[in-house]
Amino acid sequence: MTIKKFELMLYVKNVETIADFLENALGAKRLDKTDLPDNSSTIKLAILDQVNVNLFNIDFITKYSPSVSIEFPSIMLMTDDIEALYQQVQKYTDKISPITSRGEEKTFNFADPEDNYYAIGNM
Repeated sequence: MTIKKFELMLYVKNVETIADFLENALGAKRLDKTDLPDNSSTIKLAILDQVNVNLFNIDFITKYSPSVSIEFPSIMLMTDDIEALYQQVQKYTDKISPITSRGEEKTFNFADPEDNYYAIGNM
């Protein structure tokens, strides 16, 4: 038995806005949209071949799963072309740090439209 896929659930205020941002800024691919009992929806995005992100409305989670932590996790994504990804992300947010270097390691971070921060590192 081995794990074959990773699915991350993120709780946001506006599922559609964050889905659009991740599609445009990071090249995520929309896989599915499901309507939920409270008239909100969840959207599944492929970030990598074996990594999906499931976006849920925070209000839905607090109502239907009140014991679930709604804190936004620290997310670090890795790329082999940090400069190109920086230029792409910069088109969709003005909340982006400069690329910093520590030896050969380069990183930057940025915020989505709801001020959730992500970090990008080079491979």
